[in-house]
Amino acid sequence: MLQDHNPQISKDFSAGEGGVKGPAFSSPHKGGWEGVWGRVREPGTKNSPSPPPNSLILIGTVHGDPKGYERAWKLLEHLRPELITVEISRFSLNYRRRQEKRWVRLFEQALEELPPSARGHLAIQRVAAQVALPFEVRVARDWCRDHGISWLPVDLSAPARRHLPRYSQEVLSPANIKTLLATGDGFLEDFVAGEFHRAALAFQRPPWRLYPQAPPEALKRERFLARRLKQLVAAGRRVVHLGGWEHLVPWRDGTGLTHRLADLHPLRLLLKDAANIASGGDG
Repeated sequence: MLQDHNPQISKDFSAGEGGVKGPAFSSPHKGGWEGVWGRVREPGTKNSPSPPPNSLILIGTVHGDPKGYERAWKLLEHLRPELITVEISRFSLNYRRRQEKRWVRLFEQALEELPPSARGHLAIQRVAAQVALPFEVRVARDWCRDHGISWLPVDLSAPARRHLPRYSQEVLSPANIKTLLATGDGFLEDFVAGEFHRAALAFQRPPWRLYPQAPPEALKRERFLARRLKQLVAAGRRVVHLGGWEHLVPWRDGTGLTHRLADLHPLRLLLKDAANIASGGDG
């Protein structure tokens, strides 16, 4: 699920070292929620690039990537899916729609008690990304609207039901926002690049998945996602899935979506490679 688990409260937040730049809060998403699950038609035109032949393509993202929307759009233009799925639940979408304005208000109120420079702190920027509508949702919604196809949220709702209410009560509290300033600072772009580097290493040399980092709920989510994706592929449509990269690692203990979907031979990509893939580069 996108940004619904592990909320950034001060007791469990960590970040890299480095400088500070960039605004803290991204603009609210444009457009309504009508047509989120729209009609389906054959995508592409005679001038469209030739997509790879795989019926299932898994795209590993870093949640909160400031370049994520642009990268994903470029990659979708190349892949030309017939259906897009996103690692988020319907409950989360509806809850976020109801709470978005309140979250923004609470966030701004907490920031008013801090120096203006606080907006550029890495931890604050990551909280801003958590309360904003995830770029994975926005790009799926917008690309599908422009190309006349559908997108679907495919995650379990139970984790979001537990964690999202904590945003107002804990994550966005003035005390938590203030405490986050004491954590390691840095550039958000560097943090995202570091996550993609970790992802690339894990894809090349899959590690063991250490418990309790992979609790039973995480495995349950992956089983659910795999089952849902198999059902959608079986319906005969070319599916592109957008989700966090850690779920796509072929962990040595046999867990992860890559293992569970092995019979479908999915193509697995990292979003950071969008430009090279779309231009026919080497990655």
